[in-house]
Amino acid sequence: MKPVLLVALALASSLGCDPGPRPPARVDLTPTRGAVVARVGELRLTDLDVAAVAAERGIAPRAALDLLVREALLAEEARRSGLAGPVEIADDAWRARIQLLLARDVEARFSEATVPAAMVEASLQARHAELAHRGLRRVVHAVWMVAADAGAPQNEAALARMLVFREELLAATQGHPTAEQFRAAARRLAAGASVRVEDLEPFDQQGRTPDASTYVPAFAEAAWALSAAEPLSEPFVTSYGVHVALLLEEVPPMTRTDDEARAIVRADLIQRARAEGARSLVLGLRQRQRVQIREAALQQVERLSRRAP
Repeated sequence: MKPVLLVALALASSLGCDPGPRPPARVDLTPTRGAVVARVGELRLTDLDVAAVAAERGIAPRAALDLLVREALLAEEARRSGLAGPVEIADDAWRARIQLLLARDVEARFSEATVPAAMVEASLQARHAELAHRGLRRVVHAVWMVAADAGAPQNEAALARMLVFREELLAATQGHPTAEQFRAAARRLAAGASVRVEDLEPFDQQGRTPDASTYVPAFAEAAWALSAAEPLSEPFVTSYGVHVALLLEEVPPMTRTDDEARAIVRADLIQRARAEGARSLVLGLRQRQRVQIREAALQQVERLSRRAP
């Protein structure tokens, strides 16, 4: 059987960035099985290697070659730095050596001890509504758009019109409009006026959403003053204009503690830092090591892949 390197690092999946486990790419070392598509140091990547990885991963041949080149760069670096023996070494040993390389040059640089506490706290605050909120509000609102530098007459006219909108809606719905009734009334209001109607993401008392967006404080304060008993707001003013909001849902607080959320944030920061560190490592290796790609051979693999059923 020809010696084959099963490289452990399909780069992203080794660092936890891949959606699920996938079989490792296959890199033939020597002798060459088919037409050589690329050379990375002593390693030769063939058309059969590229086609196999493309089929296994469901990716284009060019992307498969890129993956193989990255893995070959790591294999060569492990050999050069004394973490691996000759290219004929067994598959399992190659996997272990490359993991040692990553542990030494990537993982050791990014750990709980190296992540600044201030970075963890900043990330926690940005993700608090996602990971450990103390309740959220979901609303639909209508805003009569008024420029920030608009004069008093324009502001007063918008405020008066939104007050009429609210009173008419209350009268038509006995004080408890549904979301659809609110939207329909707001659409009628919008005819001939600069009015926007939006269903907003849930947000906490500071206006933070689970995807780290933030609403202006005046809006969050007005929305959090609403309740199931009085779900429709009085008209209120923000830098965007004059609003009326309807409370749709009160999301109960999460049971996760801040310390538990902090641990999640810290682990995510470490994972992202390691992924970026691995990308930087491979980029540096590619700049230092000679990578030769035969474009004609790669194009032939691409043509054959397009003919495959």
